[in-house]
Amino acid sequence: MGPTFSAKNDLRRILLATRRGRTDAALADAGQAIAAHLSGDRALRGARRVAAYLSMKGEPPTGPLLADLRAACAEVVVPVTRPDGTLAWVSHDPQAETVRSAIGVDEPVAEPLPASPLGDLDLVLVPALAVDHHGRRLGRGAGYYDRALAEVVARSDRPRPLLCAVVFTDELLAEVPHESHDVPVDLVLTPGGVFRPER
Repeated sequence: MGPTFSAKNDLRRILLATRRGRTDAALADAGQAIAAHLSGDRALRGARRVAAYLSMKGEPPTGPLLADLRAACAEVVVPVTRPDGTLAWVSHDPQAETVRSAIGVDEPVAEPLPASPLGDLDLVLVPALAVDHHGRRLGRGAGYYDRALAEVVARSDRPRPLLCAVVFTDELLAEVPHESHDVPVDLVLTPGGVFRPER
């Protein structure tokens, strides 16, 4: 374990403690604001094939965002975790039964798509604990999205989708601890608006 690993874990503890202190009303307001900013941003609202996710407790709520995407006739897929530490993807159905996964996420009970759709999408919405001004994302440490995004950027046979992290406004930081293999995002969606990282 190197210094970057320790720095990431220290920051995760601080961010998770702050998330636990948010009220239900603050969470609901954040979810509505995030959905409004997605709908109001030209680059985001034009997406017709989107990977999103069902938010877990304490995260910026994605329910309003998912509802708006469906209302805009977007095709939406959401992830389900596999025992091998990778993600499978299913078509989003708000009426689908869900089960709580081993990592605490409510996941749809549905047949996974036969292959990962990420390379064929317009937009991938990514959970994060924080993102810095260069688009470097701090996740929870399980690595599911790190592996999925690495596959997306490794493909050179087609344009890759926009990668957009979703965080609370105060989780957009000047810098987060990072490593050379971390995949930066193109946009950051927060209750305060859409941020375009420096490159």
